[in-house]
Amino acid sequence: MYLEKRRQRWYALHDIPSDVQGVLGRRRFVQSLETEDKATARQRAAILEAQWLSEISKARKGSTDPIEEDALFWRKILENAPTHERGVIRHRIMHKARRIARVHDGENPEDTGTEPHDQAARFIGIATGQLTRLDEHLEEYLRTLNNEAKTVDMKRATVQRFAEEFPYLQDVQRKTVQRWVNKLGEGGKAVATIRRSLSELRGYWAYLTSIEAVSENALPFEKLSMPKASKKENGSDDRQPFTAEEVVKLLNAAVEKNDKPLADLIRLGMWTGARIEELCALKVDKVAHDVIAIEDAKTAAGWRKVPVHSKLKPTMDRLLGSSEDGYVLSGLTPNKYGDRSNAIGKRFGRLKAALGFGEAHVYHSLRKTVATLLEDAGVPENVSADILGHDKPTMTYGLYSGGTSIDTKRKALELIGYPS
Repeated sequence: MYLEKRRQRWYALHDIPSDVQGVLGRRRFVQSLETEDKATARQRAAILEAQWLSEISKARKGSTDPIEEDALFWRKILENAPTHERGVIRHRIMHKARRIARVHDGENPEDTGTEPHDQAARFIGIATGQLTRLDEHLEEYLRTLNNEAKTVDMKRATVQRFAEEFPYLQDVQRKTVQRWVNKLGEGGKAVATIRRSLSELRGYWAYLTSIEAVSENALPFEKLSMPKASKKENGSDDRQPFTAEEVVKLLNAAVEKNDKPLADLIRLGMWTGARIEELCALKVDKVAHDVIAIEDAKTAAGWRKVPVHSKLKPTMDRLLGSSEDGYVLSGLTPNKYGDRSNAIGKRFGRLKAALGFGEAHVYHSLRKTVATLLEDAGVPENVSADILGHDKPTMTYGLYSGGTSIDTKRKALELIGYPS
């Protein structure tokens, strides 16, 4: 970067490296600094140098949207500039926009997808802050959340998918969001999924309101009409229990495949009714005196103690004695969220599919099997709820009771059985 005085005005010049001259279409950057004062010229030249170095870097890497990146750069310059310099910077933004229009005017609009004047207008809108990318504040919003990593990733994905349809905050209006909802419904998206997406988008929008990125009067996600739920969605739960005979069939198939961890997972599930995540996260030190302490469950009711069934005791003793990593089901590989049930859950899915079971039967169906066997054995519902970790909605048992005793739960569990 160097300065040169021409006709009483200072100019900034910067030679472009030969390897990117073809990409940038020139050998040198030249820009009037609109001043006769050398000190002022140096200040303004520093801003230009940062921009030009950025353009050179992007040319080497290959930018997916150089116009937007340039516009964001100029917006930062404009936001951080002293008040008396902002007029000059806006003038440069307009000059840059005219150059963009000239460059793109030589292209086929069908190739670029945008008319030249639209490209220039988009540059001006972003650079001056009139247009803001919808996902611009997404990462800072996600850092404010106290969610598990998997939940954070789900929320990020929801906003990013929405941003594909609505690139800028200014695009988000109630009528356009309603059309988006209609489109999802017509595409077969479940109503529950649409509602979850809207809830996550409302959370992000509330953050944007709090940092004044959008007006507090803008409520594009409120008072929307939802598509009608399908008959399948109106059902409480389409998952079906395995019969006792089918459970044995699953267990024998896992044994025949010599998949010992999967066979043990099935044994644990068929005698406890616990969730797959609970069993895969169960540590050795949470099993004592033939009682399993299930903690860190999905709900408060899920924190419970479950007796070890007499038929499960040999398996449990073997697992406790052979664990090499402190877990009852030793050796499972966690995914990136620390979930140890993911891979073995997929193995269960392949096993049951090979036996002819469809989508209505999943590992969770074992919980329904245990619930069904307890009901068939005449076990009171409140006792079954304490075994399975379900809420008890009644005032007496749900609010005042301290829960069923271990002895009562043990006697109830011993009533269930499977064919040999």
